[in-house]
Amino acid sequence: MNGWLKRSASIVLGLVLFGTGVASMFLAGFGVGPWDVLHDAVAGMLGRRPGTVHVGIGVALFGVVMAARQPIGPGTVANVLIIGTTVNAVLAVVDAPEILAVRIFLMVAGPLLVAFGSMLYIGAGIGIGVRDGLMTALVDAGLSLRAARTLVEATVLVLGALLGGSYGLGTVIFAALVGPAFQFFRDRVWAGLPEPPGIVYRRS
Repeated sequence: MNGWLKRSASIVLGLVLFGTGVASMFLAGFGVGPWDVLHDAVAGMLGRRPGTVHVGIGVALFGVVMAARQPIGPGTVANVLIIGTTVNAVLAVVDAPEILAVRIFLMVAGPLLVAFGSMLYIGAGIGIGVRDGLMTALVDAGLSLRAARTLVEATVLVLGALLGGSYGLGTVIFAALVGPAFQFFRDRVWAGLPEPPGIVYRRS
């Protein structure tokens, strides 16, 4: 039970940090990560908040990932619900800063929070995120991990940009930082933890 509580706490904290990182990118105002360009575009079209769209798309993708027989679990459900809820909560109580230095700080902090939060909930090893499940499904279909990740993120970025989502320097910074930060935290957060399921997260 102790182990389960620790894993549950790791998932919740990780997803809250992830959502805070996403919100930081919105607050910075320089553009958001690839998936959030799509979330932002759909939010604008429907008159909803980005976090609400994040949850809605996550629910839809949950069915796709389940049908593709990817490794889902409690962490997958939490991923769908907590990240978007956190984004909405942060954006509801924090005003976008006007000071350039603060905006730059938020732009850099965003992908670092996303990467660290990812390590916490993935390290719990009880379910991957639904968006990551799309990548693992493509890997199972024969694509390399790099090709699968690039295909998914490029597709949602282009689609989101065409629909009017927010992209720019922040999008580039996010893409440049989140991968290396993910790898940096991986060896430290996973130390002593069982290998999480899913080919995306295997050590190499």
